[in-house]
Amino acid sequence: MITFKKDSNVFVYRIAGVAIYNNKLLVHKSIIDDFWSLPGGRCEFFEISKDALIREMKEEIGVEIKIIRPLYFVENFFYFEGKDFHELSIFYLMEFPPDSKLVFEKDTFHGKERELGFENYYFHGKELDLIFKWVDINDVGNLRLYPLFLRKSLKNIKPFPEHIVNRDD
Repeated sequence: MITFKKDSNVFVYRIAGVAIYNNKLLVHKSIIDDFWSLPGGRCEFFEISKDALIREMKEEIGVEIKIIRPLYFVENFFYFEGKDFHELSIFYLMEFPPDSKLVFEKDTFHGKERELGFENYYFHGKELDLIFKWVDINDVGNLRLYPLFLRKSLKNIKPFPEHIVNRDD
């Protein structure tokens, strides 16, 4: 995983997926978090970003997704668990195979985050349960979803990739 730590600063290279189905957006969170994010994870050294998202979805919920196109290239700055994060992210529009029963049968389902990195002190090297949830795209603005720019931008996805600088202050 491409993650670097220096003092109380952390750099992360993260890939995330935007899945919209029946006017609902797929979000996820760990069982210890009180906020939502888009599913995905950190890229490995020499791994192509699209392949990282495909791998993460396969690892977390056992489904092989299809990448449609890039939506956002994001420079994200935020404070979390006593550390300042500088995150570079690529968000891809993705879709699930039509026969993905786990994904489409319920509004909420579970997955696993494996081998958490050093930036999470309490769960370093362990598994953590994830909660995946489909939320109405019109309710995203009221959801505690991070990065913050997603609360507005997901309601009006552009036909071209956007470069976003986001500060969750």
